[in-house]
Amino acid sequence: MLKSGPSVPAVESREPGPGPRLPRDPAIAAVLSPTGSRPLPTSIPAPGAVRVWPGEGPLWSWGPWHPGEVRTATCAQARLVAVGQCLADAATMRRDLERSAADGHWERLTRWPGAYLLIVRHDQGRLTAYTDPAGQFPLYYAQRGNRTVLSTRATTTALLAGTADAVDPTTLAAHIVCPTVPELVEGRTALAGVRELGGGQTLCIDPSGGLRSGPYGGLGLSRSGAGFAETADRLRSALTASVSVRAADATRLTADFSGGLDSTSLAVLAAHASAHPLDAFVYHHPEAPAGDLEHASAYAAANPGIRLHVTRGSPTSLPYSEMDDQDPTDQPDPAAVIGARLRLRLAHIAEGGAGIHLTGEGGDALLAAPPSYLADLPASVGMRRLVRDGRALARMRKTSPVQTVLRALRLARTPKRQAFDMLALQLERPARHDTHWLEAVAWWPPPGPETTWLTTGMRRSLAELASDCARSTDSETALATMPGARAVLHELRNSATAQRQLVDRARPVGTWPHAPFLDGEVVRACLGLPLPLRTDPFTVKPLLAAALAGLVPDAVLRRTTKGDYSAENYRGARLSAKDIRARLASSPLADLGVIEPSRVIASLDRAVAGLPAPFPALNRLLGEDMWLMSRTGGKEPT
Repeated sequence: MLKSGPSVPAVESREPGPGPRLPRDPAIAAVLSPTGSRPLPTSIPAPGAVRVWPGEGPLWSWGPWHPGEVRTATCAQARLVAVGQCLADAATMRRDLERSAADGHWERLTRWPGAYLLIVRHDQGRLTAYTDPAGQFPLYYAQRGNRTVLSTRATTTALLAGTADAVDPTTLAAHIVCPTVPELVEGRTALAGVRELGGGQTLCIDPSGGLRSGPYGGLGLSRSGAGFAETADRLRSALTASVSVRAADATRLTADFSGGLDSTSLAVLAAHASAHPLDAFVYHHPEAPAGDLEHASAYAAANPGIRLHVTRGSPTSLPYSEMDDQDPTDQPDPAAVIGARLRLRLAHIAEGGAGIHLTGEGGDALLAAPPSYLADLPASVGMRRLVRDGRALARMRKTSPVQTVLRALRLARTPKRQAFDMLALQLERPARHDTHWLEAVAWWPPPGPETTWLTTGMRRSLAELASDCARSTDSETALATMPGARAVLHELRNSATAQRQLVDRARPVGTWPHAPFLDGEVVRACLGLPLPLRTDPFTVKPLLAAALAGLVPDAVLRRTTKGDYSAENYRGARLSAKDIRARLASSPLADLGVIEPSRVIASLDRAVAGLPAPFPALNRLLGEDMWLMSRTGGKEPT
């Protein structure tokens, strides 16, 4: 665990407050009242709630935080709390807070090592929050009359705002069929009225109660002017520092070791930084192998500082197993369908004791390129590069090079508002075929056959949202809205969400997953180089390979394949088909007017027969169903 810096203690509050009793899940929350309004109760009604800053301030904390997960610093003019993985030492935190209070440059406090949500309380009564660049540690907020409720958990925000029973069906539908178009429901959550302050965003709450939010730091605008070699050096420094400080501070350090480029590279760095052999873990299902074990075994054998452990799957660890045994989650989690596998892996890791566990989450988002990056090439590096990359990718995907280049050129000339207009039409008249790779050379891949799962009314609601987005898109800067750069930021947000949900799942067994690729300085290093300059169809993740050359074995950096878990999906769907059908037939999503269960069951039957099926969409749908059922006990939600 992180040992440096002050942490918020977990002791029982002696000031019970009014309102609903809040759950014991770790959270920080506040109910802010405008200056001059009726005074607020002196505490938050949660078990063990204590003030974040002893004796003062509106923020309360409770729950089983990891040591160092909530850290504070104070000076005469301001006080702060960092929630997540702030790796700066206590002296640096205090010194920088004093400097920022003196000169007003508060964003320097967001540049410490690690990834964290930062909340600053100014002596004038103003409160400012900054989320980490990737969005792993968001802040949720809502209005309750003239008061503002905020928390690190969406469910806590809804409870304190008095809207805990209200869900947002439109947001649920958008996440099922349009996961690559977050603009449709930007800032909304599955809980009606609760907003999310996402990655790289700031929220300022004035003493009068006024709210202002927006981006900070220019993330993704590639203004640094750094070249490839300089960026590789910066990434090398950021990654090695991220791993080294964790190795120095953790009572126990472990790592994923799939044999893939990202997790294996981090494990090798951790082994170099650790005083003892590193316990590394690979998952393998003997009856549905993903292809990782062979690589992991070979790399571990070549590195004596790594002690490889194999977590072996069974029929009960397959996807869709034991879905009724899931613990409630703060927001719907697509990974809930593989909860049995996650529990098996986490239990294996935890056998050696509590500690920090490194994962490779975020590496693909930052270092690989979405197909839409081809449209970024003409304006940034020229037509010759587009022809070269387009021909190479087309041959790999067994499609037409001419069509690939022409499609990229059309996309480069297609305004985003036009893409929203097309999305509205696609939602109203959904296609019934799977998306081909070439169709992903677009602002976003078109909705797949899962769009037919939605009710007609819900498809129309989403189409109206797309039309609304088309009318409000031109205010964005040209660089920020290049198709490839936009897709990278979206994938980064997805990775951050997945990591946050993994942290929640691992908490009961004392394991604290960390993803160094999601650290602020790592993210800034990668995004500081324009996407066309950090990718190459002939080299897997060339920026990472250059950054870690000499530190990580060449065999690891040259691996071109990834583990394929589709065999587990099909096997799990067949074994659990009866349970899935029953769940879909009585799903609260149907009561909310989101889906037509019979159409989803038809897609499930295709999967059971071994035919192509939209498993990612099915997983998102079932994750939402499980979330709703855990909240309502099977009753119709409001």
